[in-house]
This record gives sequence, structure tokens and C-alpha cells, in this order.
Amino acid sequence: MSQIIRKIFVPMFTLALCASPALASAAPVAGVHAAMAPAQLEGKVNLNTASEKQLELLPGIGPATAAKIVEYRAKYPFKEPLHLLRVKGVGRKTFAKIKPYLSVEGDSDLHVVKGAKN
Repeated sequence: MSQIIRKIFVPMFTLALCASPALASAAPVAGVHAAMAPAQLEGKVNLNTASEKQLELLPGIGPATAAKIVEYRAKYPFKEPLHLLRVKGVGRKTFAKIKPYLSVEGDSDLHVVKGAKN
């Protein structure tokens, strides 16, 4: 009798849906959590001068949101990090995650810590 197995990929988890109760209790696919764990960051990113690539290092900020930040600051330079909430695509939860890495003056020196264990 053949078994039907389907995998559903959900961020941070891989669930196995099986036709057999014996397989239904199988552990998640090895390595998924380690590969999707957030990177350890160090330093700050200046919202007024950072490149899109530097902004994309921030958790929850992808290419589209980074572009919106650059577009926004061209018209309205950031006076304080809290003003980032004015950019569409940056909500309170994302802001709370990235707040420790934000500045509005000085150099952008945000980088991924090499060899950090997650």
C-alpha cells in the first residue's frame, strides 16, 4: 500500500501531512529552523544615508520596503527613527524588531555577525 505524503511549507516550519498515522508524528525536516533563523546583526543603519542593500539587512525589510524608505527620505529626511512608521509597509511590530539598529545621524555600519550561533 503506497503512502501519500504532502509537505506544506510555512515560514519557520515544515509540516508533513500524511495518510498514515504512523508517519503523521514524524519530526520536521532537519535544518529548516537553522536555515530560516534570523541573522545576528551588529551596528546601526542611518535611515537618511543607508543604501537599499543596507536597509534590507534589517529584519522584515525587503527590497520593496527599502525602496519606499529611500523614496520617502528624498522628500522628508528622517529627524528621528520613529518617523520610519510613516513609510507604508513598516508597522509597529517591524519597527519594534529593528529599532535597536536605527539612527538618523552618523555612519551606517550595520552588518551580519560572522560565526554567530543562532
